[in-house]
Amino acid sequence: MVILSMASLERRAAARFMVRADAQHWNSSEYRDGLYRLVDRGVGGIGVFLGGLEETASMIEDLQRRGGRRLIIAGDYEFGLPMRLSGGVAYPRAMALGKTLPGITEHVAQCIANEARAIGVHWNWAPVADINANPNNPIVNTRSFGETSDVVAQHAVAYVHGTQRVGVLACAKHVPGHGDTHVDSHIDLPVIDLEQSVAEGREFVPFRACIDAGVRTLMMGHIVVPFLDPDLPSSLSRRVVTDLVRGAWGFTGLITTDALDMGAVRTRWASGEAAILALKAGVDVVLMPEDPNGAIDAVMLAIEREELDASDLEASDARWEDARAFVGLRTAAGGTYSSKEPMVIDQSTHAMIALQAAEAAVHLTGDASLLPIMQHPHVAAFAILDESEADTATTWFQSLAQATEVNIDMGFVDGTIEEADLKSLIDGISEATILVFAFFGKAVAFKGKMPGFDRIPYVMEQLAQGRPSIVVACGSPYGIDALPSSLAMYTYSDTLPSIAASIMRLIGRSVHQN
Repeated sequence: MVILSMASLERRAAARFMVRADAQHWNSSEYRDGLYRLVDRGVGGIGVFLGGLEETASMIEDLQRRGGRRLIIAGDYEFGLPMRLSGGVAYPRAMALGKTLPGITEHVAQCIANEARAIGVHWNWAPVADINANPNNPIVNTRSFGETSDVVAQHAVAYVHGTQRVGVLACAKHVPGHGDTHVDSHIDLPVIDLEQSVAEGREFVPFRACIDAGVRTLMMGHIVVPFLDPDLPSSLSRRVVTDLVRGAWGFTGLITTDALDMGAVRTRWASGEAAILALKAGVDVVLMPEDPNGAIDAVMLAIEREELDASDLEASDARWEDARAFVGLRTAAGGTYSSKEPMVIDQSTHAMIALQAAEAAVHLTGDASLLPIMQHPHVAAFAILDESEADTATTWFQSLAQATEVNIDMGFVDGTIEEADLKSLIDGISEATILVFAFFGKAVAFKGKMPGFDRIPYVMEQLAQGRPSIVVACGSPYGIDALPSSLAMYTYSDTLPSIAASIMRLIGRSVHQN
């Protein structure tokens, strides 16, 4: 039995943890001191979220100085830094990339990785390797590359290659597959009751392809798959982490839980309990528990009581060190680099790459002769959305107005509109010769369908009054084909380049035109 000093015990326990940091709170001395304390205790890494690019880069540098430049810094940048930060280049969502060639996905992933490196981030929690097997999925949806294992595997592998080529860790998530669920794990614990044969032939395929392609990290989902473990979510299950992923799949890289502050875990286990279960399961990274100090204390006690296997901890230490070496936090001889590599990002070039990718994803069904819309003397355009999508819809309206010279009436509407208000809208667009309905919807944590969704076809028919109409799906494609329209346009993404691509297609322009 090895007796550790209290300081050594604390650092050994804390080394398993990655905690959250938001640059938008960095000016608060109380907030900074709380993070400094966690760094001083020895946490292994930091997940960065809300804030601007410069503020986040400055915060990262401050934390690295405090931590002796040993911290692995991670971010959640599936479609680029703007997924979490204010700044950087937004790229099309995964579903849009899945409609293009894997080479495009690889190029986009490399651009995102370079932008992450430029602010000091070593690990991108992407790609999503879940198959969107359930169109009603409230959390995967447009975050998935597609609905089949082949498409998802090809694009997830391409994303891994693009990310890791420039020395950033890729992370295939959410093992063993979060696609076939109707429950949001941010809120509650999903149960995915699949047959083993279905999971092996569908859900597991992209993850195993990523492993074969050399992905260096995996993220375990907070999902119960009964044939694997009927009692515990995969993130806390030794049957899944050690027996399946390490054993049957042969994965030797770094494994992290999904965030432990999510409702699926937080509402069932205290932070310390969840952390210990995760480590017993065989994960390396205990990600963002609600009470990180309490969780570290609990793990210290578990190590002291020898409740955690010493050989498992040593193997995990080695995987952490291997990850540090890959991202340049350690030299081959085990020393620490004293300065970070400077990098300048050409955002204009990256923005053009994003637009080209978005344009390649656009798909039309129906009467394409209705385009370009400038051939119509008067256009009425409506955004159908809920309040949380208003900013995106406003950007779409502004872009449409700037791109055309025809008369355009614009308005927001959803299925809850009163009959009197609907009548007023109908009267107000009497001169319109064509209508455009833009739908803004995607998988968002804590959200369901837009208000009055079932009544929307009726509202559209009343507004159109028999005139031709175009539906633009600026986000999820599901349900769009059932709507009354003469032409449907699918972008599979609601990010800025996808919005721009939809406008360009409406006006008959291409990014490849001079």
